[in-house]
Amino acid sequence: MVLDTALDDTTTPTERILREAATAEEAFHPFTAWCAASTDCPLHGKDSATECDALVARADRTPIPTAGCIRALTGEDIRAATQDYLTLSGVTLPALAQAVVKAQAGDASDFTCEPADTLDPVQVQVPPAWTPRPVTTFDQLARLRDDLARISPHLGGAVRSWTALTGCLGWPVPAHAVAAGSSIHGAPPALVLQSTHQALAPHSAGFAMAAQLPGSVVLSREGDGHSAHGADNRRAANTDSRVALRR
Repeated sequence: MVLDTALDDTTTPTERILREAATAEEAFHPFTAWCAASTDCPLHGKDSATECDALVARADRTPIPTAGCIRALTGEDIRAATQDYLTLSGVTLPALAQAVVKAQAGDASDFTCEPADTLDPVQVQVPPAWTPRPVTTFDQLARLRDDLARISPHLGGAVRSWTALTGCLGWPVPAHAVAAGSSIHGAPPALVLQSTHQALAPHSAGFAMAAQLPGSVVLSREGDGHSAHGADNRRAANTDSRVALRR
């Protein structure tokens, strides 16, 4: 069995959010480094991090319109969409830079993957059924958000786990948490593929999953990318893609 890009369900929901936020923030640094070094970046010659922060602040004051979509985007929307742009540096970082410039000109549509009216709210609300709810009050949410802002100053902790948690607030049905973290018996050993630097899951998550499947190993790929399998076919040819096999 081959498992590509694992998530870690052995931690608490709060810890998962904090780790994902730190991982996404780390993935933001190659973007700013690329813009500083490459004239291909439309933000070259500027402080790209400052440009992104200013765009988010502007959208928080006055949401930016999106051509062909129902609603304008807030800074939170832009931060959340940025996480997906940090997945494959050879492909998505140029697209992120273009999205920033386009939004600066008044059209933030590149920060939304689909028209707002096609979003299925059930996709956001699935976690309440099986995830313990670490946040039940506004004060708890505010404290967690402050922690995320310190860990992730540019993305603000606007990651998928945060979206799932906030989508669960006020859910009227009690959660029935499923125990996780113990060894799984009867499953075949797995080869877990995990990139060392990617925006959606920490490298350590691969080892957490391998530990739950006796006999499994982690194939670590030096680089970014949500999907290690086939990622080299989508990346720039000069990108390092070293791998290491570890138990």
